Amino acid sequence: MTKQEEFNAPEDETQEQKEMSDALKKMATGLESGGLPQQEADKEGFMRESLGRKVQGIVNESRLPNEEYKSTVGVYGGKIKIEDGKMVWDTSGVISKIDKAGDAVLRTFDEHTVREPWKLLKSHPKWFLRFLAPGTKRYRGGNEEVAKNIERLGLSEYYGPHENGIEIKKPEIYTQGVALQDVYRSDMIKSDKLKVADRFQALAEASKYIGEMHDKHGAVGEILVSDIIFQENEDGKLGKPVLNMPDIIFNKEKVTSEKDKKATDLLDFLSSAFTEEYRRSQKLEDADRALDVIISNYGGKDIIVMAESFIKRGRLTLQGDAEVINLPNTITKKVRAVFSQHNKARLGSKTNFEGKMKKRIEQACEKFLSQK
Repeated sequence: MTKQEEFNAPEDETQEQKEMSDALKKMATGLESGGLPQQEADKEGFMRESLGRKVQGIVNESRLPNEEYKSTVGVYGGKIKIEDGKMVWDTSGVISKIDKAGDAVLRTFDEHTVREPWKLLKSHPKWFLRFLAPGTKRYRGGNEEVAKNIERLGLSEYYGPHENGIEIKKPEIYTQGVALQDVYRSDMIKSDKLKVADRFQALAEASKYIGEMHDKHGAVGEILVSDIIFQENEDGKLGKPVLNMPDIIFNKEKVTSEKDKKATDLLDFLSSAFTEEYRRSQKLEDADRALDVIISNYGGKDIIVMAESFIKRGRLTLQGDAEVINLPNTITKKVRAVFSQHNKARLGSKTNFEGKMKKRIEQACEKFLSQK
């Protein structure tokens, strides 16, 4: 039976079941249509990266509706719609439901790394079982969970609950604001508004904002360059940053310290900015400068110490870092290519660059900490 046949709907299925079936057909067709490379290419990770991009493209239902240029920031877990005159992140669609369920699965091994699982099995059998099924540390929340996260983070002025998802109370954030990711990708967008923006100045403002957010409200859940939007733009000088809708939440069932959560946010942002800066400039010295800008403007020494320790312990899970973190040749190393796909997709990183990126982040943390 072909994948297409598997998803054919019975005649008596409900409308919701039919929509789900159609969505699954779309995903199957999308994954098949790209002409996946042969097994030889898989040795370089190309097949997995192609698959990751395919899935990401299918669940990315819309982009930020900027009125002046076509934004590169995708909207996941829902679709931006105008409903009764209100801008809404509508999560009622079938693709949105599939994305939410799949997101939790894909994030399971984002941070979880066991260097030598067989030794763990011998010494701590119960911990080994947790390694096999650790559960996700964070995930895309349901409507009520996201609404609570919005309130906790002091963002109720910008976002709020809606019967079909979350209302964007200030639509101008999306229609007129400037996302940090779009600043980095201005060479792809070809916008006069973005062309004059100083990405290092913007990065400094974003980093100060993240530090203030952490101090006042706590950890966010996920912070990438796509999660910072500037409300002010004066001749390329960007200001008044605000978080994009905080739809990723920490799992309450996981016992995790607030310091750990903040360091997770910071490591995300460091990795995301480093990847974007290097893609843009192709200069390691500029990517290093981006790290210095973030760390010096964020300033929380204890969080930076923990972020550095995360790097040394193998977080985030990335395929190309095995040699840098001296990962033993165990099953953990062999399956790392599979477990790292979600991080690869959300950061946009390349396998042959990931080890270098982690080493530079570690060095940037050490540089800052040695000065204090």
